[in-house]
Amino acid sequence: MDYKQFTSTWLSLQASNRFLKICCVLLIALNFVALIGWLNKERMVILIPPDLSNESEIARNKASEGYKKAWGMYTASLIGNVTPDNADFILESFKNMVTSEIRSQIIDRVMEELDSVKQEKISSIFEITQVAYEPETDKVFVTGRNRMMGAGGSSPVTNQTFEFTINVKNYSPIITQMASYSGQPKFISTVEAEEKKKKREEDYQQKNNSRKH
Repeated sequence: MDYKQFTSTWLSLQASNRFLKICCVLLIALNFVALIGWLNKERMVILIPPDLSNESEIARNKASEGYKKAWGMYTASLIGNVTPDNADFILESFKNMVTSEIRSQIIDRVMEELDSVKQEKISSIFEITQVAYEPETDKVFVTGRNRMMGAGGSSPVTNQTFEFTINVKNYSPIITQMASYSGQPKFISTVEAEEKKKKREEDYQQKNNSRKH
């Protein structure tokens, strides 16, 4: 027997075994890390809202544009179509959709409007005509035609816009900011244009006043 060759082969096998053991340990460690990462990965749920054709994505604390637009439409339809019979139901439903920071302020205003609906026995009808999302401000604008109907007939149709900032907390939508006003959406470009126009008018007025003096 060639002992030198045997010894060399044996040492090679020992080295190979050590190398394979190290590889196995590393692979087990990598698999363990990958398993932990997979378990802790934030799930993304893809939805197709009934009122929109685009897919919407929602994670634990964030959502896509489509999801926010769908909830903006739902909220505007909820609080825009009120009758004396469903006023209390709408108020209770809406309470759980806003943050605690703005709840008292928003709910008080909504309660006043709903109380007027019940006392005067009138109905509010809101027909959505446009839904827009502004990435710069993360706001949803829902615009439509609004009119009031009662025993004496209906009021003239006016344009109304609901403005929402909708966040997501534990996969649930929550409204952090809300506004309602007549007319078209107040996009950031529109607001900036109005501010520039107002400033020009103020500057022009100041020049006229200085000339008079």
